[in-house]
Amino acid sequence: MDKLLKDRIDLTIENYRSAKVKLRNDGDLINHLASLVFAHNNKDIPFEKVREIRRYIKDTSSRVSPFRGETLYILSLLIALENEEENIINDIYEIMELLTEEGFNECDYLVLTSFVIAKYGKGIDKHKISRKMKDVFILLKEKYYNITGEDDYLVCALWALNDIDITTIDEFIETIYNNITNLNIKSKNGIQSLTNAIMLNGSSGHMYKTMEFILQMEKRDIKIAQQFLPLLGVLSNRDMRKSIDLIEDVVETLCEEESEYEYYMDKGFRTIIAISIISFNTIGDNRNYIDELLAQGVYSFIKSKNKGMFAEALA
Repeated sequence: MDKLLKDRIDLTIENYRSAKVKLRNDGDLINHLASLVFAHNNKDIPFEKVREIRRYIKDTSSRVSPFRGETLYILSLLIALENEEENIINDIYEIMELLTEEGFNECDYLVLTSFVIAKYGKGIDKHKISRKMKDVFILLKEKYYNITGEDDYLVCALWALNDIDITTIDEFIETIYNNITNLNIKSKNGIQSLTNAIMLNGSSGHMYKTMEFILQMEKRDIKIAQQFLPLLGVLSNRDMRKSIDLIEDVVETLCEEESEYEYYMDKGFRTIIAISIISFNTIGDNRNYIDELLAQGVYSFIKSKNKGMFAEALA
């Protein structure tokens, strides 16, 4: 393992240990998210800045708005990576209003989507983005009515931001979907989410690389949480075997250095932590959307766990 990768692992662990103490109310999964997104950017977590952002959002939004709870915790971490925090927060509010006027539900997923548009859509006509986002969401709804929902808002926004032609989406999405169904992915929603993310790369070559990567993980019995499949859709893997070997090495190092990674963590989530560390160490400057897709994955993972606990309590 090279020094740069080992240093990134060490910073991730240090950030997690700090977050577990200073952001303990956020919960363990969000603490891990904090450790990753700041380690990705080679930074310590700016705890006071995070707290100031949370105070500002609480002071400027309604108590019954989606800007509360886990959404607030996750959003504040992403905003803390940016400059001019108050400006970006106000942009998020304006974009939220614009998107709800287009018919999107005012919900937690729309908050993260609005952040992505505010971050990556600077200098772009927001009305144009919102209309394009609505068009592609309607297309998805028509094709996959039963499995298209609020968690697809983010990828629709990314398509709109990248100005991917709706005819291209219509032509290629079913081809990708049909190929992806050959993988051992139990959730139809997971298949669709991965398909949608692969569309951002716009090449069949990337689709086959992603499929091969997932198959290689299955062969090694490496688990991955379904909520993070869209993240795999935007990552590229030049050398499959080397990537899989590295995942196992990073997981082993994490477990050796910090027991939380070995004994108190879902294996599928641990795999995503390893993949995220490796990716940010190897993909160079093309890092757009990775932290945001990781954040949505963590939020969806939390919702899934809470839903499971609730169902268990009712049983």
